[in-house]
Amino acid sequence: MNFEAIRLQSWYATPQGRTVARVLGEALESWVRPRPLERTLGFGFVQPYLGHVISGREGALGAAPAEMGVAPWPPGGDNRICLVRPNAQPFPDQSFDRVVVAHLLEGCGAPSLALREIWRILRPGGRLFMIVANRGGLWARHDSTPFGWGQPFSPRQLRTLLQNAVFVPHRCRYALFMPPFFQGRRFLHTAAAWEKAGERWFPRLGGGILCEAEKVVYAGTPLRLEEQRVARRSPAVWPVTNQQLPTLHR
Repeated sequence: MNFEAIRLQSWYATPQGRTVARVLGEALESWVRPRPLERTLGFGFVQPYLGHVISGREGALGAAPAEMGVAPWPPGGDNRICLVRPNAQPFPDQSFDRVVVAHLLEGCGAPSLALREIWRILRPGGRLFMIVANRGGLWARHDSTPFGWGQPFSPRQLRTLLQNAVFVPHRCRYALFMPPFFQGRRFLHTAAAWEKAGERWFPRLGGGILCEAEKVVYAGTPLRLEEQRVARRSPAVWPVTNQQLPTLHR
């Protein structure tokens, strides 16, 4: 299960939550900066990160699972967040160039179906950016933060999920290396130093994983194991006799 939207909003309003949003948001921004002004959907609880993903001239929509609830966004403007079913979104096919996911897969009962629905609403060549809790990180072991709730993932598990949903994974990286028990403002100011040290010395202990994948329409659906055995037994070329050739009429 995930945190409810109101609890997530309250946590991100704390000094620790704001620091996490800045650290992960800046890492995500470095990936999306070369692709500005794209139609963007934020899925899950992505409000703390959308400011790093979209520009001032660009609009975005948000969607949250009904069981999570919703916190209005943007502040001071017309709400652009709606409640949806993860496996049945109300958007037409190929509606978005980019989908950003945070605090979704960890509490989703059927993550594969949610990813397939994201694949449907992305245009060909569209990108999926995900922030998920790292199974091997310290933050997954502290349930006082949203990264300690639900099911965390490893990079290999994420790639498998994405490939089963007919996405093509491009890159994954660890982030959020400061310990989760840092609360005081003095300690939180050292977050940038922790990021540099963690990337170099202990990357697998990062609290979060950032992953980018692409919708490639010719990727095809992976064959099941039985289908692979049949394909290996079947000849690549069948001989054709004269009786099988079509008769041409002038």
